[in-house]
Amino acid sequence: MKLVSQIMGIFLLVVTAAACTKGFYIDGKKAVQVKVTDLGEMYSTYNITESEQTEVKRQLTDKGLMSEIIRYSKENQWPDAVNTLDERLENRSVMMKYNFYKVASFGNKTIVAVPQEKNKHMPAAYIPQGPMYIIFASKVIASK
Repeated sequence: MKLVSQIMGIFLLVVTAAACTKGFYIDGKKAVQVKVTDLGEMYSTYNITESEQTEVKRQLTDKGLMSEIIRYSKENQWPDAVNTLDERLENRSVMMKYNFYKVASFGNKTIVAVPQEKNKHMPAAYIPQGPMYIIFASKVIASK
C-alpha cells in the first residue's frame, strides 16, 4: 500500500509540473508572454494596411493567421466588458490582469493575443469566446 501511495504521489507531481509549464503556442511557436504598461496606447479599431500586412506575414509561418488577426483585433469582436471605449475606461484595472502574448510587430505597433485558455482567471464578461488580438503601440509592450 505504501508503494502505491508513493507511485501516486510521483504521478501527481509529474502531472502538476507538466500543467504548470504548459505554454501558449501561436503560429506553431511558443508565444512570449508580455506585459502591457499602458492600456491607453491601444488601437481598438485599427485597419492594418496592405504594406503592414506584408510586414506581419513575414513574421508568421501560417499566412492565414493574418485574416484572423485583422478580424479579431477590432473592439466589436472583443468580450462585452471591453468592447467599447467607455467599458475599457471603466475597467482598466481588471484588463491589466489579462495574460498577453506577443504575436508580431509592424512599424511602431505590436499585435498581442489574449487567449481564452490563458485567461480563465478573468471574470466571465472578460474572457474571449474565440480569438482575441489587440494592437498596441510597441513602446508599451514589455517583457514579463
